[in-house]
Amino acid sequence: MSTFAVFGMTRDVALEEARKTVKITRKTPLGEFGIPMTEWLALCEKRADEIMESTKTKQLSPLFDSPQYADDFIHLARRTLKCRDMHIKARVTLTDEKGNPIIDKKTKAPKIGWMPYGAQPNRSAA
Repeated sequence: MSTFAVFGMTRDVALEEARKTVKITRKTPLGEFGIPMTEWLALCEKRADEIMESTKTKQLSPLFDSPQYADDFIHLARRTLKCRDMHIKARVTLTDEKGNPIIDKKTKAPKIGWMPYGAQPNRSAA
C-alpha cells in the first residue's frame, strides 16, 4: 500500500521558514545589537518572497491513503492560499535502473523514498 502526500510551497510555509532563518541581531564594530521588530518583520517578508520565487518545495499535507484525498487538498489549498508547484508524491520502494530494490547497507532493508505520483515505478528517485 502506498502513502501519498502533497508537496509544494505556500506563502505561510515560506514565511515560517523565513522566521526561523532570519537573525534577530546585527553585528557591528561596536558589538552585537538586536534588530527592531518592524525591521525584522520586513526582513522576514523579503526572505519569504525569495523562498516563494525559488524552486524549493516541502511536504505540505499529512499522509493520505489515496491520491484522491491529496488532490482534494491541492484544490482546497489553491482556493484559499497563495501557493506554487503543488504536486502529489507517493512513498515507494526505491529501485535502481534495472528495477531491483535499492538495499540500505546499514539496515539491509529496501530504501523507501518519495516519487512523483504517476512516475514510472522502475525509475529511481532521490
